[in-house]
Amino acid sequence: MSLIEVQDLAVYYPLRAGFWNRIVDTVQAVDGISFQIESGESFGLVGESGSGKSTTGKTIVGLETATRGQILYQGQAVTQAKQRRQLNYNREVQMIFQDSLSSLNPQKRIGEIIAEPLRNFSQLSQEEEKLRVLQLLETVGLSATALYKYPHQFSGGQRQRIGIARAVATHPKLIIADEPVSALDLSVQAQVLNFMKKIQQELQISYLFISHDLGVVRHMCQKIGIMHRGRLVEVGTREDIYQHPQHIYTQRLLAAIPEINVAQRAAQQERRRKIERIYQEQQAQYYDPEGRAFDLQPLTSTHWVALPTTKIQQLGN
Repeated sequence: MSLIEVQDLAVYYPLRAGFWNRIVDTVQAVDGISFQIESGESFGLVGESGSGKSTTGKTIVGLETATRGQILYQGQAVTQAKQRRQLNYNREVQMIFQDSLSSLNPQKRIGEIIAEPLRNFSQLSQEEEKLRVLQLLETVGLSATALYKYPHQFSGGQRQRIGIARAVATHPKLIIADEPVSALDLSVQAQVLNFMKKIQQELQISYLFISHDLGVVRHMCQKIGIMHRGRLVEVGTREDIYQHPQHIYTQRLLAAIPEINVAQRAAQQERRRKIERIYQEQQAQYYDPEGRAFDLQPLTSTHWVALPTTKIQQLGN
């Protein structure tokens, strides 16, 4: 049984206009996606801004409402708030946000920020609570003096570590990390990512790792889903996605990764131009007339691609 399973999830936002504020259209932020995350696994959700990946994460954690579909946690439905409360879901599924400064209350000291989920989900004495907060600060590499400081007194990397400490305070089984390092310098990114992997191994946590950066996701995740226009266009193992990408959008994302080797940059630029021509000239092979990605079809037991059945059969041969 999977730790978390998303089934045909859709999230639509109404567009209103006119004096009577009537609904005139809808924005299909997420349009019928399905995937699974196993215990101890890192699943990467990748796509450009507006692809629906962050909305997916927020819906799983309960910050957005699903229009359609189901979210199952250890086989139990948690799509509705009442279902989440009955299963103590909000204790076992936590989130790390992209902007570490805005996600930490600037008027509270760090000790209070980390203690907040403990107060919500545990019944600890004041002494036990302080001891737990000190243990969490030590876990994320911060000293006890951080207890009495405010978020603005820390660097971006340190604030993200504080966000991680708050997320792991309740011993969660799943952490949804929404662009957790995109606002950080490259050197700090590496520190935070390595630290997240260390925490995962020590605490046996699963990650839903949301990012637009395929390089970061390659470092963190065993399985990857590529999102475009609210749909999943390709899902597979790290090797499936990086070594055998089949959807044109996945190929575009991979071609956009900067080439470190100077001698190979010209070849990469030519490859990028070729993929862009295919994307512009052959979209009918990858999207329906409305620009909507096809349903995912199995290419192998681990690799799924949003292509017509005839195209899948050709690839299989």
